[in-house]
Amino acid sequence: MTKIYIDDSVHKRGKFVISGIIVTNENIENKISESLKSNGFDPENSEFKSGLSYRKYPKMLDVRNDLKNIISSVCKIGLVVLPIAERPNIGIETFKGLKQIIESNEFGKDIEIYVDQNYFRNVDTGIEYAKEIGLEIYELNLELDSKKFKGIQLADLVAHSCSTMLLEQLKIIDKKVKAGDNSGYEPDLEIELGFELWAGIRYNLLGEIDMERFETGDGFPMKMTEPYGLYISEFCDNELKKNAKERFGEIYMGCIH
Repeated sequence: MTKIYIDDSVHKRGKFVISGIIVTNENIENKISESLKSNGFDPENSEFKSGLSYRKYPKMLDVRNDLKNIISSVCKIGLVVLPIAERPNIGIETFKGLKQIIESNEFGKDIEIYVDQNYFRNVDTGIEYAKEIGLEIYELNLELDSKKFKGIQLADLVAHSCSTMLLEQLKIIDKKVKAGDNSGYEPDLEIELGFELWAGIRYNLLGEIDMERFETGDGFPMKMTEPYGLYISEFCDNELKKNAKERFGEIYMGCIH
């Protein structure tokens, strides 16, 4: 059984929206509940949200680290990028991308899809569009509460992290963080936030190694994410398309230390 969880991150400064897509065959719901509980939160009434104030809820930093570990160990990642002007149609654009990603990978036919709130005006609208593009053959669960369907919290983290990377690519933000322990670098070395985030998810983005380039070209192991794990909406302008492709289109898989 393949489970897919979807949530979005909206960024007015960059004029884009990213839908994060989590793909897993594991029971991640229990893992997320265990992390919340072990850090002092009630899993029934609390959830991880990327927009939370860590000053107010410092233990959510530990939850975030747990969620990052869950993603790196048992999940794959897909992304849908669309312009903020298409936010009213986020459900349609995300389902277009989801269809491409499913058809480009070997997930099998037994797929459950869990989508956060506000992707469609209502469940019936989402089901109707799913039928139009052939997604109705899968189990669709729409307009969900992410407190109850906790895998959506992973999709929230991915969408937010990748949005930060794209904001940096667009030169809208420029933030440095310390490399930290177990990074392969000196702990106090300052590195770009986008690089730190990219290093943490690069192995999990859905894609295929370009073997021709690796074997007969420059010898770099590059994972190509389109069409396997990246969908860029046709409504994106040329600048957003270009920067999304440069940031997410190919991923270097060799040693970075």
